[in-house]
Amino acid sequence: MRSAETCPTGATRSYLAEFHRPLLLAGIATIGLVSSYLVAIRRPVPGWELRITGSVNDVPDAIGSMLYPVMQFGTLGAPILVALAIAVCRRDLVLSSAVVTTGVVTWFAAKGVKRLVERDRPRSYLPEIIVREGDGSGLGYVSGHSAVAASAAIMVMVAIPRRWRPVAGGVAGLVGVARIVHGVHLPADVIGGWSFGVLMGLGGLAVADAVRDRSSHPVDPTTSTVAP
Repeated sequence: MRSAETCPTGATRSYLAEFHRPLLLAGIATIGLVSSYLVAIRRPVPGWELRITGSVNDVPDAIGSMLYPVMQFGTLGAPILVALAIAVCRRDLVLSSAVVTTGVVTWFAAKGVKRLVERDRPRSYLPEIIVREGDGSGLGYVSGHSAVAASAAIMVMVAIPRRWRPVAGGVAGLVGVARIVHGVHLPADVIGGWSFGVLMGLGGLAVADAVRDRSSHPVDPTTSTVAP
């Protein structure tokens, strides 16, 4: 029988314990979120950020087309697919439910951040930018696609072998890059989205830990104490 230390699914240990230093990860994400926010509220937009955006955006259309399917991992459909895979393959309904819930909350919370910061999309600052999706209007900070992809990546990492975790992180990273390639986000938007998503993902795992712990230690209604 495998010990809890070698189990990659988090079935016998907390989900957050699957990360060696979850608090360090949360700290790095917090720094990324604060730093990107300080850039996002600057007016005018920093020249270096516009130059990076122009360089990343100015790629052949073939690359944009290749990245388009990857970019869909930042939509609300991605957490649903990930949750279904976890439910079917790992039979972990607590984690699969947490993935969906966290994905939805992250998506709408990102929209709330957009309204608070009120930063335009790249087209307002770079009229010559190539917009490969939509009309390039609306608010940019934070990137909802990047946030959803990052939160899903963090949560799926506890359900897959460690050797595959970099793949999940890489996909989330490509989602953010794709948003710049498609001309709908600036770098700070994407970094903020990644950071926000990581924090939301870790929060979702913490809630899932609490739910699973409560279900495995039910409260006796006649005594109001935890049943042995």
